[in-house]
Amino acid sequence: MKRVSLLLCALLLTVATAVSRPREPEALRFDEQGTFTVMQLTDLHYTGADHLSGHVPEMLVRLIAQEKPHLVIVTGDAIYRRPGGARMAEICGIIGGTGVPYAVTLGNHDAEQGIAQDELHALLRTLPGCVNGRYCDAGARDFVIPVRSSDGSREEARLYVMDSNDYNADDHSYKGFEPRQVEWYRARCAEAERCDADRATGLMFFHVPLPEYAEAFRTAPLAGNRLERECPPRDNAGMFRALAEGGEVIGVFAGHDHSNDYVAEREGIALAYGRYSGGYGEYQDLVSGVRMIRLREGVRGFETWLRLANGRERHRLVFPKEQKASLPK
Repeated sequence: MKRVSLLLCALLLTVATAVSRPREPEALRFDEQGTFTVMQLTDLHYTGADHLSGHVPEMLVRLIAQEKPHLVIVTGDAIYRRPGGARMAEICGIIGGTGVPYAVTLGNHDAEQGIAQDELHALLRTLPGCVNGRYCDAGARDFVIPVRSSDGSREEARLYVMDSNDYNADDHSYKGFEPRQVEWYRARCAEAERCDADRATGLMFFHVPLPEYAEAFRTAPLAGNRLERECPPRDNAGMFRALAEGGEVIGVFAGHDHSNDYVAEREGIALAYGRYSGGYGEYQDLVSGVRMIRLREGVRGFETWLRLANGRERHRLVFPKEQKASLPK
């Protein structure tokens, strides 16, 4: 009897271990309705279960349940207190606990919490539900997430998750993209064109807005608020020019400027901010919330809107606007 009990305990332990082991994220694809929905979280500035961030976990879980995204993308400044590794694991655990896969790129504040950028990127590769490890090579910071069609036969969308870096060493200004990252994107874009003459819809996500944001809002604002001046990197490495010449990416989504949530257009590309998603540890002129982006199979364009912490919707639009007539009611 004792031997049987030991065998039973061993069996239960094996099952429990298998259940608790993080599952490899499945390949992403459009659903049976032909849609794929992304939730952008930005500038969570998570400090833990305190008066600054205590409401953030409940908000994230509630909004994810309400919107039912296929993927969550965090565009930087996820954490705002030490120990950085523990804070990152904690907030990512809340997102991953919803069962929705997620990707994370870093902002300028993440590596200020007692853990270096490379260590944070390595940590993200190990967290349950995080797809960074599936799509980002070890030691790299930039990656592309392919999204297959509903039947899995083709690549319908490509989601670029990029690291816009933190600061320049000489004057502590925002660094932005390096030339090597621009060339990395050009190579991925050319590779995609060779493989897919029809061109999958491309979107790009990162933290610090491109220098072209300000001019886009001045000349072609589409929706949303601009309550502060844009804070782009000091140097322009040419990422926007690469996007415009590549013709693949039609939507760019950044964060960093907490009081901006607008969408503007430049050369056929939507330049958009997410909605500040964080707590009260930093300036906040807008109610916290998230940006939603919905792609539709066979449509080169997207629909986007803001979902606020209070449940209200703001600034729904279709890009490009000529696609609006083709979308189902």
